[in-house]
Amino acid sequence: MGYFQELKRRNVFRAVIAYVVLGWILLQVSTNLEEALDLPAWFDAVVAALLAIGLPVVVVFSWVYELTPEGLLKTADVPEEQSVTPRTGRRLDIFTAIGVVVLIGLALADRFTGPSEEPVTAQNDATEAEITVSPAVNADKSIAVLPFVAMTDSRDDEFFADGLSEELLNVLAKIKGLKVAGRTSAFYYKGKNEDLRVIADALGVTHILEGSVRRSGNKIRITAQLIKADDGFHVWSETYDRESGDIFRIQDEISSSVARALQAEILGTTSQETPRTVNSAEAENLYLIAQAAMADRNLPPVRRARDLYAQASILDPANPKYLAGFAHAISLQYWNFRDISSAEAIREAGEAIAKALNLGSPSADTLAVAGLVQELRALALNDQDAKQQALNYYQQAVQKEPNNILALQWLASIYLDIREPEKAKFYFEKVVELDPLNTLSLAGLANALRGLGRLDDARLHLFKMQSLFPHRALVYRYLASLEFEAGRLDRNIFWMHKAVEADPNPIEISFLLYGYTQLGWADQALETAERYNEVKGSIDISSLVQAQLDQDVDAIAEEAKRLHAQLGESHFALMSAWADAVAGRCAAAAETLQDQYPSLRGEVIEYIENSDLIDAVLLSHCNAITGKQADADRLIAALWDTGMLSDSALLADKTLAIVRVALHAVAGNIDTAISELVAIDKNAMTIGIARIVLPIDQLPVFEALYDTPEFREYAQNERYQTARFARMLASNETEREVIAMVEDAGYTMGR
Repeated sequence: MGYFQELKRRNVFRAVIAYVVLGWILLQVSTNLEEALDLPAWFDAVVAALLAIGLPVVVVFSWVYELTPEGLLKTADVPEEQSVTPRTGRRLDIFTAIGVVVLIGLALADRFTGPSEEPVTAQNDATEAEITVSPAVNADKSIAVLPFVAMTDSRDDEFFADGLSEELLNVLAKIKGLKVAGRTSAFYYKGKNEDLRVIADALGVTHILEGSVRRSGNKIRITAQLIKADDGFHVWSETYDRESGDIFRIQDEISSSVARALQAEILGTTSQETPRTVNSAEAENLYLIAQAAMADRNLPPVRRARDLYAQASILDPANPKYLAGFAHAISLQYWNFRDISSAEAIREAGEAIAKALNLGSPSADTLAVAGLVQELRALALNDQDAKQQALNYYQQAVQKEPNNILALQWLASIYLDIREPEKAKFYFEKVVELDPLNTLSLAGLANALRGLGRLDDARLHLFKMQSLFPHRALVYRYLASLEFEAGRLDRNIFWMHKAVEADPNPIEISFLLYGYTQLGWADQALETAERYNEVKGSIDISSLVQAQLDQDVDAIAEEAKRLHAQLGESHFALMSAWADAVAGRCAAAAETLQDQYPSLRGEVIEYIENSDLIDAVLLSHCNAITGKQADADRLIAALWDTGMLSDSALLADKTLAIVRVALHAVAGNIDTAISELVAIDKNAMTIGIARIVLPIDQLPVFEALYDTPEFREYAQNERYQTARFARMLASNETEREVIAMVEDAGYTMGR
């Protein structure tokens, strides 16, 4: 008998096949045990090595020995006619078949249930996340990078896992033809429990990349899986075992490997990514933590991010992204929270971004932040040139990187500011397509709808947002602003109270404080003032609040001037101007207003916000009162020429109706003023258009209408509505009404 035939007769081939099948099953079991019992990363590698050593032992054993009814005997000692190898072979075949069935079962279970680490799921009502997502281009070529899971409790490992996820996202986003869901949306699902199909539907993608990170001593294991979301099929997976060493080099190596693999799997091409250069691992670690803090968007994390960016810049001063991050955080401190003075914000952010722009060719992110710093100048200094420079920077950033979410959303925002809501809506929708759960752009889209006069659509959109993001003060503030425009002071205060609960920062507290003062609720107003004092530290606004409650205009002027000198915030200067004007000191009021609005001096008003128009009307009134009628007439004409008080503008912002009445009154167009006053819906009247809290019949811009019966009736109705709103709030009628509105729209009330 030939050698090959003898191998078959002695069942050597069958024994080897059975051993391989058994070994594969043992490997799967060892991998699961390693993850379930948190065994060292080398555990399954040791099992594989032992199985490999055992293979030649099985070959030798099956050749030398035969299992007989009498026990284990050497094959050479068993006569061929007494051999039971055919029966043993059939048993091995059955064992192998069973093993193959088990392997197929394991493969199917893995395919349809996903990896046992399941890092990616989201409970609560993430199914609500179908927020107005535009149809995806090349839908099959789309992916979301879910936050990789740190398989230990170490915060360092968690930061590493988040950083790796962000790095992968950034690398993949640069692949032409591949749609990558934005970071905000992907990280929404961090630590949550949701089906991958639901996540993919919410983010508008067809593929999910998930993974995990496990560290043991100086060893690190990273797994990554590319999954087709509709059926759970694992398109690609890989495990990387490395020395910890420089974790950022590991990030670069893995992100480039994954990018090449994904590009080949999804697009059918290969990637040629160049690894990044990291001069300081410590600086990069600080940067990653700062980025995570900035994503929170509340005041304490933004403060922390600012400090971390600053530390990173000291460690690596030649890296522009650390400087840009610092400028971004400083800008938000003033822009969103008024946590620092405008002068301080402009100086520190301006210096940082100037250095970043000079460090080689700026990235799209750096250009976008440069635009934000210019917008900060425009906001604080009423500088139209800065506004135009901001627009230019944003356009350059989008041209450099068309899918840069930061640049797109700020470009959309500036179009809102310059009253081009259609363009704003277009760019906000583009951001939402890329990053469906981006709260800033979702809120911006609501503002664009408001700008187009679609108030009800905007409200429904915000209802959905507050149910999805119950801890985001920004959403509640936008709802409050919308209700102020709708003439519902009670609902405005309801939403601002929720905003302060979510994030008690100075700007949210100021808005709530204004509402309580408007109602005359002294206890609530003074209590809220104390919260403001606590947040601001050494600042005390209680005396100003008490003066407003007492309607003591001399005390209001004195306290507002003190706070303006202390903080440099224009809001307090404008309060003092209104108080001076009410007290008959129009010359002082005009001087303050001209200092705050230098753009109002010329024949053409270059730049002014909607909320500032009433201040411009007051300046016109004070010019007329102080004998400067030519200046008053020039300013009135310039205000009309802006188009900001046109009929179409009133459709987009109903609060402007009473401002237009004031402008007609100051201009001496009494009949027109009364006609437009009567046309205002008395159940949706704007309560509180001035910088100080006074009844409308004490505001000097309406002085020419004081004696008309129509104006007296309007003022009386304002008092009635204010009292009605106070009663509704106190009895919780407003809360019940709002909850019913939200639930009738199909959503749940946040918090």
